[in-house]
Amino acid sequence: MSGLWGISPIGKVLSPIKEPVKPDLFHNARCSVEIYPEFKEGLLGLEEEREVLVMFLFHLNLNIEKSPLLVHPRGDTSRPLRGVFATCSPTRPNSIGTNRCRLIALRNSYIDLIGLEAIDGTPVIDIKPFSCLDPRYDAKVEDLI
Repeated sequence: MSGLWGISPIGKVLSPIKEPVKPDLFHNARCSVEIYPEFKEGLLGLEEEREVLVMFLFHLNLNIEKSPLLVHPRGDTSRPLRGVFATCSPTRPNSIGTNRCRLIALRNSYIDLIGLEAIDGTPVIDIKPFSCLDPRYDAKVEDLI
């Protein structure tokens, strides 16, 4: 079943973190992403990757009529206002989040990760190997000079 613009979750986050917390508390947190059965085939070969980009929905923000375009970074009011596109704020016009995560293991339909800033039950909308986003990622050091 497709959601808005053909985007529908491919899985969900399974995390010990059950409600929103400060971003720093996610830093070394381990979690899993459960991939729904109809998308399991898409995991073939992912175990060869070290890092992945996980795209997800800030599902607790979906009912916000209009998200602010100016925010204090990390919610710290002592810091000056910045445009939402210049921050990592979870309150965004399209409620889409992304994280570069370390892939720990692939177990059947479960991807074990470190560094995903998403709470338990968060809908996951896509996963990409980080190596395809940065062509230099797997390059040898001498090739980059």
